[in-house]
Amino acid sequence: MKQEIYSPIPERTWRWLGVNDTRYSLPTAEVGSYNKSPLAAPDARVRAIEELPEKFREFVQKAENAAVPPAAAFVEEKKNSGSFIEIAANDTVETPIYLDYILDEASPVLVDEQFIYARRGSKATVVISYRGDGAFHRGLTRIYAEPEAEIHLVKVQLLSTQTNHADSVGVYVDKDACFRFTAAEPGAAESATTLMVQLAGDNGEADCESLYFGDETRSIDMNYILRQQGKNTTASMEVHGALLDESQKIFRGTLDFQRGAKGSVGRENEEVVLLSPKVRNRSVPLMLSGEDDVDGHHAVSIGKMDENKLFYLMSRGLDLPEAQRLVVEAAFNPVLERVPLESLRAEINAYIQRRLCHA
Repeated sequence: MKQEIYSPIPERTWRWLGVNDTRYSLPTAEVGSYNKSPLAAPDARVRAIEELPEKFREFVQKAENAAVPPAAAFVEEKKNSGSFIEIAANDTVETPIYLDYILDEASPVLVDEQFIYARRGSKATVVISYRGDGAFHRGLTRIYAEPEAEIHLVKVQLLSTQTNHADSVGVYVDKDACFRFTAAEPGAAESATTLMVQLAGDNGEADCESLYFGDETRSIDMNYILRQQGKNTTASMEVHGALLDESQKIFRGTLDFQRGAKGSVGRENEEVVLLSPKVRNRSVPLMLSGEDDVDGHHAVSIGKMDENKLFYLMSRGLDLPEAQRLVVEAAFNPVLERVPLESLRAEINAYIQRRLCHA
């Protein structure tokens, strides 16, 4: 497999730290077909990616500007699945739109491209899950939220520990629009995810919460960039993680207050629980500002599991692994509660609990 540079940090730091970017393996063989439909039932709002108007693609790419993930070209060229989802103006979609991708022996490789167009005043939740025992996944999701639209994207990755996974999300948020992002990343052997949000309009909002879980020798790479351009924008980033065995993780979280973002507020927080002395954790909270009238805060909490909590739980009859599982579950619950599908929430929790049982 050849290598490509993926997930670069907005402002480079010392090279020896190894956090400026990551290199990801690309298959040299031809990407085969993916013949499964991710939809359980037809939905008029979801069309094949081939039906995406070219003018719309060009507009979104132009609007995203720097929010276009660097690896987009590979997905656009090699994609074997994808959708164009359009939410009509002022339409409120009560039931989440759910795309469920399964990788297996018959379809071991998935390269999917998604476009989500939330028209003015619309409200919708889109859930995309990746599950199964495949070899390789690369995904790209682009979102354009028109003024006053509200879009919630939920990404769930429950791939096996034999799968290489990389996923990029690029979002353009217009005036008075709101983008919510929820991600659960407990799977795959090698995982690299990028989120780039451009709060272009005044009063735009981005609310992002994620969880990750690493065990065995898994490698996790996450790069979240929230660019605030409009006046009085609000951005929040909340990330919870747990690492055990010999797993390793890099999280780059950037709040970028650009010129013109007067009155904007940004919050970033990451909490990491280390369950083994052999893990490697690297956290890179970054705040950039080209505007003086802004309010930005970032924090990282890294440490072993609270011994007082463990002692309390064990004094109530739990053994150490059971106590650890309970503490990790409590840390992940705020993110899991944002997943709107009860069955999927239960599956994520069961997946993590199975992995913890083997710790």
